[in-house]
Amino acid sequence: MQEQVAPSFPQSTTKDQITGFIESIIPSEMSQGARMFLTGAVINGLSNGIFNSIIQLYLISLGYKAVELGKIGMFNPLACTLLSIPCGIAADRYGKRKMILLGLMSVITGVSIFFFAKTLIWYAAAFFMFGICNASCTVLTPLYSSFYNEGDMEKAFGLYGFINIMAMSIGSLAGYIPAYLTSKLLLSQLESYRVVMIIGSVLFVVQFVFYFFSSNGIKEKLSDGFHFKLQSWRTVLKFSSLAIFSHISGGILFALFPYYVNQKFGVESAGLGTLFFLSNLSMAISKGLASAISKRLSVMKSIVMGLAFSSIFFFLMPLSPSFGLLSLLYVLRSGTRFMFDPIVTSLFMKSVSKDELSTANSLMTISNNGGGVVSPWLGGLMMDNIGLDSPAFIGASLTLVLAGLYPLLLNSEMKEK
Repeated sequence: MQEQVAPSFPQSTTKDQITGFIESIIPSEMSQGARMFLTGAVINGLSNGIFNSIIQLYLISLGYKAVELGKIGMFNPLACTLLSIPCGIAADRYGKRKMILLGLMSVITGVSIFFFAKTLIWYAAAFFMFGICNASCTVLTPLYSSFYNEGDMEKAFGLYGFINIMAMSIGSLAGYIPAYLTSKLLLSQLESYRVVMIIGSVLFVVQFVFYFFSSNGIKEKLSDGFHFKLQSWRTVLKFSSLAIFSHISGGILFALFPYYVNQKFGVESAGLGTLFFLSNLSMAISKGLASAISKRLSVMKSIVMGLAFSSIFFFLMPLSPSFGLLSLLYVLRSGTRFMFDPIVTSLFMKSVSKDELSTANSLMTISNNGGGVVSPWLGGLMMDNIGLDSPAFIGASLTLVLAGLYPLLLNSEMKEK
């Protein structure tokens, strides 16, 4: 009987695939400023990965419930919503570097308050300062886009998303550290969470150093005074409306996701860290492939298909009998839901006048955070008063509606670009 062997392929196939993937996400030119900015993006991803896997569990260990977590969490997007336009106008008037410094001072103040907080109001104050920081960061997307020509824009934002979320995946593995600290150093669970978050806070501050130095030598067209006028207001309104709807549909569950899985399956930081590592890895790969996928399927088809598939995975999550199956669906939902974000960001940057970028992006930041003001509080109310799984079913339905809104609202912008 003839021995069966594995089928052989040309040796160049894998190498060509890797080369093709790299070429699909690496812009043709990379300035020193772009490299400095992407270094800051790596540090940002690490710090966010740490906080995502730890911070809600830390607050749960202090005795806070879903509604209280929602109230604390809403102060970040609330501050960002209130201050994004003033920060965008100030950036167009005084320049991006001053806004980066404002972000640095805000985050230092915020983490200082957080680690000395004893009551809900002080945690809310810390999150408000984080919101001021996020409002000042409306300049970062226009700053990053200034390093590239329009032909490289989709690749540039795909690369940013890939690098940032890969770093976030690694940062999520910090969820294993508290268990090690409690078993080896005999720290309490609360103390171990606190140690890990201090590390994340230091990284969160350091990222602004790289953003600041990346802005050295950039040429800016500053406005003459303080005014709010957008020539492309219709385009900005459409993108902003979609962003609000998107963040509400996902935020009612995922803003409180650590609380959700902790209450449903008793999951602690190690389990969350593993899940976030895998889901962020899925998002990083999908964002890295976004440019290539959009060229093969078209921008609109990739957006609609990504949202439609993600809504199916979203709907199945609360039906999962185990954390393992829920984790698989979460990873699949993350990979399909966020794969088109770099394309949408690139389209938005191309559709707005250069001297309006900071102001226009401040409106997008308001939209991204406006949904975040409502969704954690609304999700907490639903979990406590209707049922733990209720936000998932509603969020999945809204995501499917969102899939239909994109071609309805952005068809003309897609044709123009």
